[in-house]
Amino acid sequence: MANLHQHSVQESLNATTGGVWTVNTAATADAVGTVTDTEHLLLGSSTATIGVYSATEIYFNFAATAVDIVVLKDLVIPKNTLTFITVPRGLGNTIYFSYLSTSSTTGAVKTVEI
Repeated sequence: MANLHQHSVQESLNATTGGVWTVNTAATADAVGTVTDTEHLLLGSSTATIGVYSATEIYFNFAATAVDIVVLKDLVIPKNTLTFITVPRGLGNTIYFSYLSTSSTTGAVKTVEI
């Protein structure tokens, strides 16, 4: 009899699948002094993961609309690190990844959508 189970329950829950590697145009994280300078990247409707590499430490958030950074609330990605984040699809079909430098230092932010 054929073994139809290729993964255990635990392995199936941890399995990830690859997707299309879409490289976005590099942008600049502006200085934190003006939160209205927040950059807003509209993610593709099929994007499940976003890869982020930033030359400066950045605040970030995900939202269904282009929401500016709230310094006391939003999370931080350290500079000079490659970070992969699961896109919170529970927000709906339209999702923005927004970011802003945590200091007066500006820097390039490179992103890929998977």
